Amino acid sequence: MIAQSAHFSRRLRWLPLISVVLFCSTVVFSADTKVRYLRFGEVAETLRMFADSGIPGSDIADSDAWDRWIREQDAQVRARIDRGVEDSISNLILYGTSYTDLPRLESAENAVVQGGTVSEAAGARVRALVEAVGAASPNERVRIVRDFLRRKGIARDGVQQFLTENLQRVAEEQLAYQRKLVEAGNSADVDQVLLTRGTLYQTRGLSADTSLLANYALEDTLRALSAKGVLAEGRIRRIAVIGPGLDFTNKHNGYDFYPLQTIQPFAAMETVMRLRLGKPGEIEVVTLDLNPGVNAHVAKLVRDARAGRAYTVQLPRDTPGDWPQAAVAYWEHFGEILGTQAKPLPVPQSLGGVTLRAVAIAPRYGSRVTPLDLNIVAQRVDLEAGQGFDLVIATNILVYYDRYQQALAMASIARMMNPGGIFLSNDALSAHHVHSLEFLDRHTVSFATSGPYGDNVLAYRRR
Repeated sequence: MIAQSAHFSRRLRWLPLISVVLFCSTVVFSADTKVRYLRFGEVAETLRMFADSGIPGSDIADSDAWDRWIREQDAQVRARIDRGVEDSISNLILYGTSYTDLPRLESAENAVVQGGTVSEAAGARVRALVEAVGAASPNERVRIVRDFLRRKGIARDGVQQFLTENLQRVAEEQLAYQRKLVEAGNSADVDQVLLTRGTLYQTRGLSADTSLLANYALEDTLRALSAKGVLAEGRIRRIAVIGPGLDFTNKHNGYDFYPLQTIQPFAAMETVMRLRLGKPGEIEVVTLDLNPGVNAHVAKLVRDARAGRAYTVQLPRDTPGDWPQAAVAYWEHFGEILGTQAKPLPVPQSLGGVTLRAVAIAPRYGSRVTPLDLNIVAQRVDLEAGQGFDLVIATNILVYYDRYQQALAMASIARMMNPGGIFLSNDALSAHHVHSLEFLDRHTVSFATSGPYGDNVLAYRRR
């Protein structure tokens, strides 16, 4: 904790410099930046590596077939967004507090009883959400649920059945994931364990949930890389955040009693400033996502910022908890560089033990973010020499793809990076990737003082 405090003291001494030179540079990216599909010639190295894998799409031999396949692939991936929304709706049933005072459930697996039917407690929470959906003025998340049900053509008298069956599906999938992990562990094959973990959700819906602790792990990793001399001060100018996420609701430090919010674009920006890895007036963040809801949210916060409005984020922490002191310090100081303390929203009584901070992100930082609709396994943008990304972040994203898709994503990422740029991911990625990405390290970060809760962050460098 002494080192952590000294670190934040050094940051405070740098604040006057930030205020003087902040944001005098020109933003290179815009919402009109052209996004295109990966070309056959660009993926030749990846195709060779997977030629005998038998994975769909890995045996393509000409550009016409590739052009057809990559567009079909994009459509298939985007079709999984709705399933991700359905997963988030089930999380709202399990853990939401904005529409009911009923106790939260522990997990999806515990929401069903023997035979696969929902438990009495889960059924009560389903009925509570059904009632909320039918209310005259539902809150933001319930309104999203209602609009989604309408778009899917679910009649009012069929809402309870849909929500119940969806919760049963999520519970069954979670149990299947646990079985896969246990089977992989029992094999005593380390490679099989890593492959299973790294592709666990390759058929699951694409979820938009997020949390603060993943960003703590990223900062700790960048600090370690900087201490090793991998990163020099002032090196990072442009940051890509793949799948920035929306804090809808989840069981680990995510709640639904505050408005939808995105954290990672600002967390990445602040980390680079705190560690002096970039000059404040040059730092730019581009979010790459294929979820229309995420992109619309980021686009709105950018519009608001350019109109002079701050972006307020709520930062919950379970107390008393078992976060390591360094993680607590990260939570305590989050937003100090980017904004000012704001009054947090009241915490529901049913969430006893939750402490909340709030930070109003200054408009000059929100205006440095650009959202792009881009599917990282199928698309990229063309960038001039020196105008690429110096830091690329992908947390809890690539686990949704198979190892061939991951390799395609890594090839796309590498081509959008500047030489010497850093790519960070907390997923166990494909071992077969383009030569231009050099593996640097696997950095382990714990989120708890006891137990296995934490992240392994993989670091790569663009050769």
